[in-house]
Amino acid sequence: MDVRIEHIFNESMQGDKSFQEKDEVLSIFFGTNKYSKQEMRETWNKGIKHGIEIGLRYASLDGQRIELRKNTTNEKHNEFIEKFYKLAEEYKCAVQYHPKYGMVIVSR
Repeated sequence: MDVRIEHIFNESMQGDKSFQEKDEVLSIFFGTNKYSKQEMRETWNKGIKHGIEIGLRYASLDGQRIELRKNTTNEKHNEFIEKFYKLAEEYKCAVQYHPKYGMVIVSR
């Protein structure tokens, strides 16, 4: 899975305690759980990650720009990004991340 998805997942799910509560004595005794808490937790995590992946796939170019600016701290890099966006606007195209193919050029 994409490193960005793992990063967003870890950031978003900090402190989440779903499917981690302790079993009650009666449920252990009578065996009311068909799946272990660990299995449910793993399924829950996979579902959240899949949702993030779908969201990133359909993310707008503006959303990707915001993310790129947020993650760029070097002033020279920011200068390059701004110049690149001006050129992309002039030529009516953009470079966009696609989870299956990587970086692709799209026309607007």
